Amino acid sequence: MYVMNRRHTLSLLATTTAASFFGNGCQRKEHVTRWRGVLFNSDVDMALHALPSSVAEALIRDCEREMQRLEKIFSLYLPDSPLSQLNRLGRLEDPPSELVDLVRKALLVAKRSGGAFDPTIQPYWTWLREAVETTGTFDSETGAQVLEKVDFRQVQCSERELSFGQEGMALTLNGLSQGWITDRATKILREGGAQHCLVNLGEFYGIGSQPSGEDWIVGLRGVKGQEIALRDRALAVSSGAGLYFGTGERRNHIIDPRTGDCVEARKVVAVTAPEAWLADALSTACSVLGEEEARGLIAQWENVELFTYKTGL
Repeated sequence: MYVMNRRHTLSLLATTTAASFFGNGCQRKEHVTRWRGVLFNSDVDMALHALPSSVAEALIRDCEREMQRLEKIFSLYLPDSPLSQLNRLGRLEDPPSELVDLVRKALLVAKRSGGAFDPTIQPYWTWLREAVETTGTFDSETGAQVLEKVDFRQVQCSERELSFGQEGMALTLNGLSQGWITDRATKILREGGAQHCLVNLGEFYGIGSQPSGEDWIVGLRGVKGQEIALRDRALAVSSGAGLYFGTGERRNHIIDPRTGDCVEARKVVAVTAPEAWLADALSTACSVLGEEEARGLIAQWENVELFTYKTGL
């Protein structure tokens, strides 16, 4: 499964009738307010159409504050984040409600996918990357021992406490946190009166339609000619082709938590859903599953669509 902080492994190009490149901060052009920033070390952006600039810029500031607040909760790399504290200590009392909600969602997808999505993959991911990058290879026997710490069923989650069932376990929420934050930003925009927006905070969300009434169209670079239409829907894309690590036995970053194996690099999975967190998590899980299993998983939620492709690599 995907466990790095760069969620999209293919470059995604959002195309609209008023498309243009985003500049630093906010830009206004033809009644469009555009913003670009960074979330979890990834470039993110938003385009707010048909709003007065003062309203759009105020909404963007609200979104920025919320993104920064949530990143401080979910980050693996900030030592004082609640998630980092949980991973370091093995338990966290009085966890933030946002963290509890996200862990519950992660465990739900883990259960329904039979472990194809597993947020406890973090110890194995850390070990594998360090082994491959330092020695160019890895020891399968050691890997099997580390993989024993990967088991979502050993995560205890309540409003009072988060904890692990054995020492050495750790969580990553990178498989759905950007989607969850996308949903929060989308809620802020809608409540502020935005009706025509394209949001890309690691996952895409098209609020309403383009001002022309047409759907938002997102094209997938690396998959020639493939475009996906969005209208009040989210899009998440996963592929092992976007990132490798190591110099000897090169590995890609999407790992099957059940076996420890990396997935086929040329496989591209796109999922659209009413909520970005769900599209995010399901695209990761379906990258690991076969076609029939993936469609069976998708069928457990309403109004979710699955698209699979092969890159030209």
